[in-house]
Amino acid sequence: MLLKYVWIFLCLGSSMLTASDYYLSPSGNDSNSGTLAAPWKTFAKAGSVIGAGDHLYLRSGTYAERLILNGKSGTSQTPIVIRAYETEIAVINGGTLTVPGGGRQGLVVLENCSHIRLENLEITNYVTTSNSNTPIGIQIEGSGSGVTVKNCKVHHIWQSSTNAAANGFGISVYGTAMTPIDGLLLDGNEIYDLRTGQSESVVINGNVINFTVSNNHVHDCNNIGIDFIGYEGSAPAEVDRARNGVCQDNLVHGIDSRFNPGYGGNFVSGGGDGSAAGIYVDGGTDILIARNRVYGCNFGIELASEDASGFTEDIQMTDNLLHHNLGPGIIMGGYDSNRGKTRNCLVSNNTLYRNDTLKSYGGQIALQFYLENNRFKNNIVWADATTKQMIVHYVTGGTAVQRAFPAGNVFDYNLYFCEGVVGDIEFGLNPTGSGGSQGNQSYNGLAAWRTAIGGDTNSIFANPGFTVAVPSATPAAADFKPLSGASGIDQGQPSPGFTPYVGEKDFAGASRLANGRVDIGCYEFMTRLQSWRDQYFELPDGGLAAGNNEDTDFDGVKNLLEYSQGMDPTKFDTESAPSGSLSEELFRFTYRKDAPELTYTVRTSGDLDIWSPASVSEESDGLGSFWRDFTLTSGPFFVRFEVSEAGP
Repeated sequence: MLLKYVWIFLCLGSSMLTASDYYLSPSGNDSNSGTLAAPWKTFAKAGSVIGAGDHLYLRSGTYAERLILNGKSGTSQTPIVIRAYETEIAVINGGTLTVPGGGRQGLVVLENCSHIRLENLEITNYVTTSNSNTPIGIQIEGSGSGVTVKNCKVHHIWQSSTNAAANGFGISVYGTAMTPIDGLLLDGNEIYDLRTGQSESVVINGNVINFTVSNNHVHDCNNIGIDFIGYEGSAPAEVDRARNGVCQDNLVHGIDSRFNPGYGGNFVSGGGDGSAAGIYVDGGTDILIARNRVYGCNFGIELASEDASGFTEDIQMTDNLLHHNLGPGIIMGGYDSNRGKTRNCLVSNNTLYRNDTLKSYGGQIALQFYLENNRFKNNIVWADATTKQMIVHYVTGGTAVQRAFPAGNVFDYNLYFCEGVVGDIEFGLNPTGSGGSQGNQSYNGLAAWRTAIGGDTNSIFANPGFTVAVPSATPAAADFKPLSGASGIDQGQPSPGFTPYVGEKDFAGASRLANGRVDIGCYEFMTRLQSWRDQYFELPDGGLAAGNNEDTDFDGVKNLLEYSQGMDPTKFDTESAPSGSLSEELFRFTYRKDAPELTYTVRTSGDLDIWSPASVSEESDGLGSFWRDFTLTSGPFFVRFEVSEAGP
């Protein structure tokens, strides 16, 4: 009898773990079984059935319905997956829908949900002209864990009211409860052509922790691109901050609030206030902002707290590429004396190039009110050719004490450049808060700036030596890579002052240290061999398993030889190693020279004691293969292939 009960228990357990595939089609019917051959029609039907581990596949076509899930959850091992079927295009289109009133209203809504994945969906055409309604493409609300939005398109979500108080969002994540939204992933999405009023294209707001916003393309929207917010009353006060997250490898451009009625502009002709950042931290904390490319926005990246008693703090802004933004590439601190503080932030190894294209004289880095204990190191700062401004702290309003630049902010190991000579460049500072222009003073040349700031001692004025000497107004990211011998190579802060954070990579995804010292700027220069070592071992300077004479894959071919032959040092691929073949009395020795910077020598011997350079000429097929043909005579004959980094 006991065995019978055990058998029943196992059967029930197996049934509980069974997951199903369901299908939806615009031409389906909710009376169907939900199979590929007999799909359902509506989200309402599907949402009432799907559970942990289930996959809901959307067949190609247009779905004119809101997808709303409330309290629906999978598990970490068995998530609920909602995605387009195979390579088909499934469009959730709100064109025939009215945006409801009553606060935020998404076309796709996940409220108090956990372990749900949205993949490869297109969400579009959700429009209102009512300032009291708030349209959202994808709305994640309440609490929950493990929600993923991946490879989705969100566009034409339009708050088209001309009322300055109107709001809308592309993707909104609001943690509103004491229990957070935890472990959110927004990855590989494209968010574009949005009208969001006073709100943001992508926002993480309130009690949201341990999030990752990565590999997204956010562009051509009329307010902030990606925003991390605290202190707005979205959650209980003690947890009302986006925190402990990562924003990396995103491409953000064309973010411009001049075309937003909420900022005094017109949807078509513009004319409003340009104050939208590509990436903004407004009251968030403990966030890594890394390897993002931001251009063509009102500002590049902004760190500030709009709440007067709040903080943006412990932000690590590293390895970003910020170029051709309309205003400053980086802006930090409160925009007036009634804001909060920006403190304990690290701005390191970024490349800023010719921002302030509108020549508003806001500098490449604009520093505002209330900055405490921030560090600016290892950055390349190339000024606009007209303004020649680098870092400016020009503030007005408030009291003298509020205007005065506080002690504790550190500048060093930066590289500054613009057309002209070092005496042409301008820095700005409000050292005391008093005097003409309410204390604002300009400083020409690096020496004057060093004296004023009491730092930047190890910074230099030099041409950074980019791959493209003067990148154009429409550059490729690779144009900003340093050439061999460039001024910033191995000139960043030396160790132990600079230590890469765990897993830190440069803008291209390479290791952050080569030659034992960090480079200035967002790229780390490596030789071909260093890049090869980094690709396979993440040890560009060698080390355990990565040394020239190591044979990590135990195939009898050492690493330097593997590199020279285009081999994979982690695989047993001896078929690609140098080899010999015998045809009657002709011995052909074949090899490659895939690393042209190395020295290759073929030697022969009759006794393994005396080795002489091969006397027969080298031949090639012009496609990378080389060989030497030896006519064999009586007696032993040996061939040795030598590869070295130095000359013979």
